[in-house]
Amino acid sequence: MGEHEPHREQDLTPATRQDLTEIADLAIDERVARIVLALSCEPGDELPPQLVATHGAVDLVQRIADGSLQDQGAHVARWGQDVAGRLDLAEVRRVLVRSDALGLGTLIPGDPDWPPLPGDPATHPLVLWTRGDASHLTSSAPRVTVVGARVPTDYGRDVARTLGIELADRGVTVLGSGWPGMDATALLGAVVAGGATVTLLSAGLDRRPYPGTEAALFRATTTAGGVLVSACPPGRPTSRARALTRNRLLASLADAVVVTEGAHRCPAIKVAQHAVLLGVPVGAVPGPITSVASSGSNELLRQRMARMITHATDAMNLITAPRLATSAAAGRSSTPQHLASRPGDTGSLPPPALIPL
Repeated sequence: MGEHEPHREQDLTPATRQDLTEIADLAIDERVARIVLALSCEPGDELPPQLVATHGAVDLVQRIADGSLQDQGAHVARWGQDVAGRLDLAEVRRVLVRSDALGLGTLIPGDPDWPPLPGDPATHPLVLWTRGDASHLTSSAPRVTVVGARVPTDYGRDVARTLGIELADRGVTVLGSGWPGMDATALLGAVVAGGATVTLLSAGLDRRPYPGTEAALFRATTTAGGVLVSACPPGRPTSRARALTRNRLLASLADAVVVTEGAHRCPAIKVAQHAVLLGVPVGAVPGPITSVASSGSNELLRQRMARMITHATDAMNLITAPRLATSAAAGRSSTPQHLASRPGDTGSLPPPALIPL
């Protein structure tokens, strides 16, 4: 039976019903209940967070297990039956044990290190798995996401490394996806400079989501005091939906996003678009007009979606720029002091049309 095939109440076998009862018995606190839901739902699915906000995670798992979501409407009832059919007691136990064995942390709303996320809470992850110092997600230090091409030019690689080093020297926490290329280069630059880093992954923290030399980066991140973060449970591979959640987190966890080099349709441009929608300031490093690798970052500048970045000082100025007053940004639960509007500020550029993807 397929991973996302719907299940009707009458399709559940006695063994499945028994498993659901045991899962509900395990999910007696909010953290475990959210882990259970994360195992049965894709990151980015807006219905589970909405139902958690209404019922609480513990009650929602119980309702799924006993089939009592029928009074919530046909759509929610079908969703509950689908989730009931996908829940697996052995997997729940495996993830709980493996998270503990690997020394992974789990963050849920209300935890001291749960970051203030902008936008609609329905788009926020149910759980964040971490390895390393999760306090970087809420520390007072400014955070800048540096993203770019996965296959960078020598120019782009030099720019990313220099930015990583210089931002770290200025006390900035550098964020990236860890993908071999610009992201990994910027993160390694920050690590070499002794700075703090946050690496967002689109797969479980026990998997290798990317080919190449990222394993050395991940080891360096944690040993140097940084943190790896994922909205996916251990054991889960990357996917398009999970990469979308990772991209949204790269934008929403940052005080600014810098695109060092990127083609028109590369993931770095999508991160920048998420940032624009959330009201997070965006910068881009200009590249040769003859280089396909810089076509996306140059377009960000042409459409005035981004401010020009030529060195780390520009990025620092970007951090203190006033945020766009978008409806999405209004969901941010708090604004760091270093981002507060200053006397004399005249406001940011109006949000332009997004680059079509």
